[in-house]
Amino acid sequence: MTAGTLSGPGLAVVVLLPMAVFEVFGPVPLALASWRQVRAAAERIAEAVPETIPDGLPRDEPAATGVGPLLGDGIELAGLAARWPARSDSDGDAGRLDHVDLRVGPGERVLVTGPSGAGKTTLAHVLVRFLDYAGSYTVGGVEARDLSGDDLRRTIGLIEQTPFLFDESVRQNLLFARDSADDADLWAVLSRVGLDGWVRERGGLDARVGDRGVLVSGGQAQRLALARALLRGFPVLVLDEPTAGVDPAASEALLHDLLGAVDRDRAVLLVSHVEVPAGLVDREVRMEDGRIVTSSRS
Repeated sequence: MTAGTLSGPGLAVVVLLPMAVFEVFGPVPLALASWRQVRAAAERIAEAVPETIPDGLPRDEPAATGVGPLLGDGIELAGLAARWPARSDSDGDAGRLDHVDLRVGPGERVLVTGPSGAGKTTLAHVLVRFLDYAGSYTVGGVEARDLSGDDLRRTIGLIEQTPFLFDESVRQNLLFARDSADDADLWAVLSRVGLDGWVRERGGLDARVGDRGVLVSGGQAQRLALARALLRGFPVLVLDEPTAGVDPAASEALLHDLLGAVDRDRAVLLVSHVEVPAGLVDREVRMEDGRIVTSSRS
């Protein structure tokens, strides 16, 4: 600056400095508003979450031992009992388990049937330790309560009635199971579950599935969930009512495809209220009132 005038560089600084300051501080009000929303949501969650874990839910403390993704000689339940927490007397005992004895060996496929409220889904949730239990439940000879939840759930995978899908692409939903998988791995597993043609028609692996899978059907969601489970490599798969959201005319084909995609060396526990085609399972057990009342070979 000389004699009250600005040089070219000086003028540029004067003009651009306010713009630079605005770029730095402009997002601050938006960030503060977002922080207030997050804080309010966190406070609501804190108010809703109990101070102590309700009876019936597992306390995932550091494990004394771990099996990792190993099944050993299978899973075994002996005198197992469980029920959902915070149930009042008026809720009844629907869904409870009472003295359940069951063994599932490596590669065995067991069908669990029974009326609504018999305890089938409760059993599925106990197997992945979403619910606590009394009695004995061993995995490869190790008591499940002596394992960390992570160790147990590396061995036993649950595909629920309504699988959770992230509002991401098909690729990303699969990579959540194994982030080291390449595109060839993803196409291979999609082919195994019968979805490769459908994914190609939608534009490939970058096709979106929508919030909670809103852009896919119930059967397609089950197939995607199974593809994730196959990528993860669980020695045991628990399928909880996989045809619940599927048209009855397509349920048989879906069961054929789901079970046909699973390697024979992996154990499968299939919870189903619909008839399962012959040859898909090795054994059927029927539950009533929280107990296994019959067991027969298929």
